[in-house]
Amino acid sequence: MMTSPSRDINDLFDEIVLTEEKEARLGYEEGLKDGQEQGNEEGYKLGYAQGVSLGEELGKILGQVVAQQQLKHTDKVRRSLEQLRSLIEEFPRTNDPQADIIGAVQDIRSSHRRLRALLGSKKTPGAAPPETNSVDHKDYSF
Repeated sequence: MMTSPSRDINDLFDEIVLTEEKEARLGYEEGLKDGQEQGNEEGYKLGYAQGVSLGEELGKILGQVVAQQQLKHTDKVRRSLEQLRSLIEEFPRTNDPQADIIGAVQDIRSSHRRLRALLGSKKTPGAAPPETNSVDHKDYSF
């Protein structure tokens, strides 16, 4: 009878431990990959939604600036309009990790508030028109 060479019990235990470590490493790598993919997708969706909202806001402000630039204003108001338009036109349009997007948005919003104050427009964009008192306003319709 031929016997196969016997393996040392320590080698068997080492093989079991190494197999467990290998499986744990593979499970970790697979979980990490899946988590990154899910996180990237969620991050993309959030970033896209925030970008669209910010683009709409800046577009509305730019539209107001361009419209106001067609009218006659004092030098101070004209300079403020030019400054605000410049800030919007210089706003980053590419994915530059070095760009200070939050700072740029804060500057644009501050400049817009100052301009509205100069123009005497205290109402916020999208606000409902003030209600008129029915005593002061008579309805002459039939």
